[in-house]
Amino acid sequence: DNYSYKKPADSMSGSPPHKKRHRESIRESVEESVKNVGRDVVIAQLQLELDHLKDEQETYYSSSECAIDGFKGIPDHGFPAGHVKERIIQNHELDNRPRLNTSSYVNVVSEPEEREVALMGLEVNLADASVYPASVELHDKVVNMIAELWNCPPPAQGGNFSGSGTVGSTEACLLAGLAHKFRWRQWYQTKHGLTHEQVMGVVPNIVISTCYQAAWEKLFRYFDVIPKFVVPTLANKMAIDANMIRDFVDDKTMAVVGILGNHYNGAYDPIWDMDKVVSEINAEKGYQVGIHVDGASGGFIAPFQDNVPAFDFRLTNVLRYVFL
Repeated sequence: DNYSYKKPADSMSGSPPHKKRHRESIRESVEESVKNVGRDVVIAQLQLELDHLKDEQETYYSSSECAIDGFKGIPDHGFPAGHVKERIIQNHELDNRPRLNTSSYVNVVSEPEEREVALMGLEVNLADASVYPASVELHDKVVNMIAELWNCPPPAQGGNFSGSGTVGSTEACLLAGLAHKFRWRQWYQTKHGLTHEQVMGVVPNIVISTCYQAAWEKLFRYFDVIPKFVVPTLANKMAIDANMIRDFVDDKTMAVVGILGNHYNGAYDPIWDMDKVVSEINAEKGYQVGIHVDGASGGFIAPFQDNVPAFDFRLTNVLRYVFL
């Protein structure tokens, strides 16, 4: 008699109306599933759901997800952010160490502030200047600073220099390659008196060292450009001999590429000597071949080095400069 028993109240009696409706909806859904597929199937499905909820509360290594050998497709359930991060980290462990990659073309050591600013950029889409005018203005200021660093002539009409930030070296090389191609096409059409349809069928070539980076492969393949490879020698420390390009340039050559710091040993192609050779070829044969400087590993180093000959827009034939 000293103890009394009170029947538990309905679990939904004290819940807000919207929670009651939600629970009733779940109950009805379960009852309907039992009718359609059977009690055992529904219990099995609910058990999977419970197991998944349990996994979400566990660390990655104590969860069942740890035993999954890769993914064949989109998983049935979303994973906790921490678990996804850990899977990516484990996958990355099979890569080479970035600091040992001499051809990464990216910073392999970064400051905390640098990483924080990079994360800010993930949420900004510069393609829409009307929404992010301040970011676009900052972009233009950076382009102006780099243009001045490379001694680019001031814009004839004033305003900002002509340049663009890109998503990696591939886009940079492709955009510059298209600019060279369109310039050459206009010249070639006039020189040979071709119609637009006729000149569109002519495939240009580009003269480049065999030490080129992989981005150029895409230009060759996707934009219909024939590569003419100049092979550097160990005697020249893996930089090309400027006089060798004489054997490769013809009236279908849209540009000669000089690599300012290849990813094998960082050697600079002699842009200054290549400019002299290209000037002689143009004068002798009436061409208008320009030089493309692939900044590669040295585009942001050479301007701060002493005793480096002119390698940028100070040279007559340098038309494009890509910094990676």
